[in-house]
Order: sequence, then C-alpha cells, then structure tokens
Amino acid sequence: MGLPLFSASLDPGPSFYQFSQVAGVGFGFEAGPGDALSAHATTVVAVRFDGGVVMVGDRQATGSYIASRDVRKIEAADQFTAIAISGTAARGMEFIRMAQLSFEHYEKMTNSTLSLEGKANYLSPIIQRNNLTSPLIVIPLLAGWDPSHQMGRVFEYDGAGGAYERTDFATIGSGSPFAESALRLGFRTDLDLESALELGALALYEAGDNDPSTGGPDFVRGLFPMMVVIDASGYREIATDEVGERFRVISERRASTGGVPGGTLR
Repeated sequence: MGLPLFSASLDPGPSFYQFSQVAGVGFGFEAGPGDALSAHATTVVAVRFDGGVVMVGDRQATGSYIASRDVRKIEAADQFTAIAISGTAARGMEFIRMAQLSFEHYEKMTNSTLSLEGKANYLSPIIQRNNLTSPLIVIPLLAGWDPSHQMGRVFEYDGAGGAYERTDFATIGSGSPFAESALRLGFRTDLDLESALELGALALYEAGDNDPSTGGPDFVRGLFPMMVVIDASGYREIATDEVGERFRVISERRASTGGVPGGTLR
C-alpha cells in the first residue's frame, strides 16, 4: 500500500497531526456521553539538573473515587524526549500516542529530527484544539535532552496551548501548589542527578500528602510514583525498587518527627 496522494493545497507535509486531520483518522475531539465522568490524572514534576532533567509523576487517576492506582503519566516521546500529562486520563494517553507518532512521522518524512524546541511548539496547536473544543482538558509537560545545546530543557503549557520554557522546574496537576512549594525551597542551579531525584521525590511526596487527587507512595501494594531521567544517554526509567527505597526514606524521616517536616527541607 502506497502513501496517500494530496493536492498541493491539502498536502500536510511532514506533520502527522495535519495528515491525520486531512485523512480523518486523527485525534478525537468530540466528547462522548460518559466522558464528563472520565478519571483525571495528576501530578507530575520536572526538575533540571546539571546534566539533564528528572521527571517524577504519581500513578493515581481520580474521578469521584480512585479509578486507578497504576496509571503511567510519563512516557518517552522519543529517545531524548519525555512527555507527561495531567487532566483527563484517557485523553491524555491518546495525546501521548499522538506526540509519539508525530515525532516519528516527521523523522521518517524529512530524514531529520525535530529540535526539542520544535517538538514543544509542535504540540501547541494539538493542545489548543483539544482544550478549546472539548471538555476533556489535557495539560502536558515536555522535557528532554537538547543535543544542540548540550543541556536538559523543560517546557510547560497553558490551557490554550501556549508553550513556555522553564529554566528551573515545572509542575502540572492538582498537586502543583504543594509540589512547587518544595521545589522552590530546594532548587539550586547546581543540582546534580542525585540531588534532583531526591528533590523531585520530596516534591511528589508533598503533593500526595496534601492533595487528595494525587497518589503518593503505596507501601501496602508496592506501587510508587514514576521517576524518569533524560540526559545525554537518553530516556530511562528508574527501577521500582530504587524508587520505593527513596520514598521509604522520606516516609521514615517523617514518621520519626510525627509528620512534621522540621526546620530544614526534609
């Protein structure tokens, strides 16, 4: 089966999103009768460090009850890029798949790779169309390693698709106020990987401890937030055992003080 042919006026070029719209097989923007009750996903943080970016996301999807405890809210968009979602969980999963297909399609069509900034801008019209024409809101977070600048970069979005680069950290989801407070207190421009992982875990712990829609570490079920690193070696996910140990240390520290953080950032 060959590629479909388009007239000059309708040719979508290397954009998979435009191709999907022309072909009528793209992102579904119409809400079904039960979609208003779709579970929502929160919270994700991204922290820059000297050598890349760390992302930490909880696993809980919440409706009027806990709909799921093991949702994956962070995925690799390609080798050096991660995308995370908050908002309507089902639509967010579809959004991630669209991003993955879009970046791969562009590479195959042009025999070149979009820059990280290009990827961030590419997602803006998709966010805009979804959020302004559907009640199923999705707010993503894009982070990755930029080979041309040899640094990690983080891009956040507003509800209308505006993309904004953060030079320190970013948060999405209902637990953002609590996570951001921890990040503001603990962030330094010279963070190394270990410090960034520790800070990201603490920020997510604070969100889960204070926001009912954010799932913290679940020691009973052995379910823990996702932790991801994107650096010059590419995208990699931290093993569950290591993630569990990091959150266990925080939990035991809090238990020793009766839940009081103490006089330092703990």
